[in-house]
Amino acid sequence: MSRRALLLGTLLAAVGIGACYSLDPFLYSRTRVDHYTLPAEGDTPEETVSPDRIEPVELVVDEHVRLGAAYVKSAQQPPLGYVLYFHGICCNLDVHIARPKGLANLGYDVLVFDYRGWGTSTDVEPTEQGLLEDSRAALAWLGARSGLPADRLVYYGRSFGTAVATQLAADTSPAALILESPFSSVQGLVGDSSNMDVPAGFVSQGAWDTEGRIRAMRGVPLLLLHGAADDFVRPEFSERLFSGAQEPKRLVVVEGADHDDVPQRLGVDYAPTLADFLAGTRARP
Repeated sequence: MSRRALLLGTLLAAVGIGACYSLDPFLYSRTRVDHYTLPAEGDTPEETVSPDRIEPVELVVDEHVRLGAAYVKSAQQPPLGYVLYFHGICCNLDVHIARPKGLANLGYDVLVFDYRGWGTSTDVEPTEQGLLEDSRAALAWLGARSGLPADRLVYYGRSFGTAVATQLAADTSPAALILESPFSSVQGLVGDSSNMDVPAGFVSQGAWDTEGRIRAMRGVPLLLLHGAADDFVRPEFSERLFSGAQEPKRLVVVEGADHDDVPQRLGVDYAPTLADFLAGTRARP
């Protein structure tokens, strides 16, 4: 069963239960753990680092919220740049550490964090505003660690993380914004995935209006990466975001790639794609 069909089934079930039912658990598919394993070894050499290059981190949002996080260091120091990474909806850091390790092996230092309610982070209900506060705390930590202001840092979001990354970019402009497999908004995701007259609130109480935020954004270089065979979040979403974005911008649609394997399908072109894009930004030394 495709992911789009799964979303349709979930929405149908929600409608059957009643209009008061919310599907925030679909958008925020959280896994709780009491500790991380943070494996240094990955499925491929590109996603494998030495254990000393992964540093467990705890981020402080406020007196009530703490976030689990990890800092993955490049083998070369100083790094080519610093990346704040925003992961997708499911699971926790142990699952999402592969992409940051891959970026570290390309020469970047990367901070990845679990949003509130995920992993070891404080178990409070996630909201759009709450995740913005989480993002600000992560940005403050990376800024202090790197010694650089936000406009020298890169935000990289994947899947649901693209919405969180864009929200922070609209709040505090980065050197560059990279979005892998993004959707336009909760309303856009519901309409595209179900073709049903279902309120967006069935999926999330938050709007997560990436399209609107990107249209209003000025001076933030944007790179969009999307799999041509993505049947969960169609590549048309990236095309819509691209059409509404200001220059500088670039769209890369990867033939044969689905929702999860854009870097793998890009293969040897992944590193130069990122490097060429970032070369013209303030992210590079």
